[in-house]
This record gives sequence, C-alpha cells and structure tokens, in this order.
Amino acid sequence: MKKKVGVWIDTEKAVIISLDAVEARANVQNSLPGERLGKSPKISNDTYKIITSPIQTKLRLPGDTKDFAKFGNQHYSTEIKNMHKLKNVKHQYFKNILQGIKDVDELVLFGPSLIKKEFEAQMIKYPLIHSRLLSVEAADVMTDKQMVRWVENYFRTANNTNHQV
Repeated sequence: MKKKVGVWIDTEKAVIISLDAVEARANVQNSLPGERLGKSPKISNDTYKIITSPIQTKLRLPGDTKDFAKFGNQHYSTEIKNMHKLKNVKHQYFKNILQGIKDVDELVLFGPSLIKKEFEAQMIKYPLIHSRLLSVEAADVMTDKQMVRWVENYFRTANNTNHQV
C-alpha cells in the first residue's frame, strides 16, 4: 500500500498528515448517501506530526531604527543581514520538513501562504522526493481535523479520477 501524505505549510508551522493511520476513517466515509453516520473516531497522534517554524518575519536587533542599526557612532543597514538570516532559518525549516516526508509515495502540499511555493522550489534539489509531489494547492487556515479531512478528500478524489481514465 502506498504511503500518502499531505503537508499543510505556513510560516508558523508545518503539519505532516499521513493517511496510513486514517484508513479506518476513510472506510467509514464511503457509506451510502443519506445514511446517517456516527461520530468519526478521534484523530490519533499517529495521523499528523507538527513541525514548528522558527521563522520570524520582522527581525530587529536592539537599537535598530527602521533603516539603520545604531552601534555608537556607526550606522549600517541591517536589511541584508536580516535577509540572510531569514534565508538560513527557512532553509533549516525546510530541511526539518523534508526529514519528515523522505519515505512517502505520494505527496500533496497545501496551505494559505506563499511559503509552500518556496518549499516546492527547495524540493527540486531533492529529485527523489520532488518526483512524488502530486500537487501544490491553496488552502485556508484550518484546524487539525479540517487538515486531515482535506487530505482524505484530496486523495479520494485523486483516486477516483485515476480509475476513470
């Protein structure tokens, strides 16, 4: 069986959602239309993994003004230093996510911000993982349950379109 994973990514956190632990829930969802369903089982901790982001979008050093940093009589622009620091922090964040998805068979990225496109660009450096990427989708801010449901629906519709071709 293929390991299907969805990654919800934002500048605050990334949530890696694995469908291996959700198969029982997916079978419950495939009942007849109009049939009343009981409550879905609770989402286990095996279903998703949260990676917190160290990204700070507004970096300031003590004594900074808008344009210059103040150190005694010297002033210098901190813009370049902050850009490099942000780039390095994002790179480490992406490496942490890549560690969590290195052994998947199918992958979908989704989330509200543009960082998912930056992560996709970083994935190109790892062709083995990038070849397993099915799609990059826009999505709103969601709760953990909504994220799991979104991934379930995505792979269910992806499987239905594959069988119809």
